[in-house]
Amino acid sequence: MSRSILVIGQSHIAAIRAAAKTRRETDPDRLRTRTIHTLEPCYAPELEGEGDAAAFAPPLAEAIRDQIARHDPLVASASGGNVHNGLGLVRHPRPFDFLLSGEQGPPLDPQAEPLSEALVRAALEQGMERDRRRLRAIGRSAGAFVQLESPPPLADDVLIAERADAYFHGRGIAHLGIAPRGLRYKIWRLHSRIVADYCAELGARFLPAPRETQDQDGFLLPHFAGDATHGNRAYGEAVIRALEAS
Repeated sequence: MSRSILVIGQSHIAAIRAAAKTRRETDPDRLRTRTIHTLEPCYAPELEGEGDAAAFAPPLAEAIRDQIARHDPLVASASGGNVHNGLGLVRHPRPFDFLLSGEQGPPLDPQAEPLSEALVRAALEQGMERDRRRLRAIGRSAGAFVQLESPPPLADDVLIAERADAYFHGRGIAHLGIAPRGLRYKIWRLHSRIVADYCAELGARFLPAPRETQDQDGFLLPHFAGDATHGNRAYGEAVIRALEAS
């Protein structure tokens, strides 16, 4: 691909920003990957309006349009992508599980309360409302874009416990523990399906997480992990390469 890249998002752009910095320092003549973090103070408030009428506030919308006018980049979104962790990373006080339709996923945990996929989907969609509004706002400001799938979950409970940030400690990860890996995987996959559905409604492309970053079961390989829920610079590099090949 002979275009620069612009990635718009929140916490998941840190990995991409780190990889882009390394690329710029090692090969200054290479086509650039630039990022816009929509929650930086200079863009506050991020969104204006309610529901489907929501749009980025003028400073943010203008920054996006300026980048597009100056560089004609491939526009990608790393927006959202953590609601599945908020719902499913910490073991619930009343353990639950569900079966994922359409694919051979992990079986039900016999020690957990079985829920329907529809019920879990409804809980995810409720938490993803702001992310859905963000995707519409990106479309309004940028036109066509590619939505990046959020990084797969880590399989290693010990690594997750070591790298969990303050948000998850505030949710009791130390005494409740980490949810079973099968549940975490299924919630991530269901989250990705919902995002892909949003993209289909908006005419955006959905780009799966790079296969090279995953083990045979679809979990994130440890050397691509930043903290418990985000990728690192190596993961960001893999994402940039995937965008270049898309």
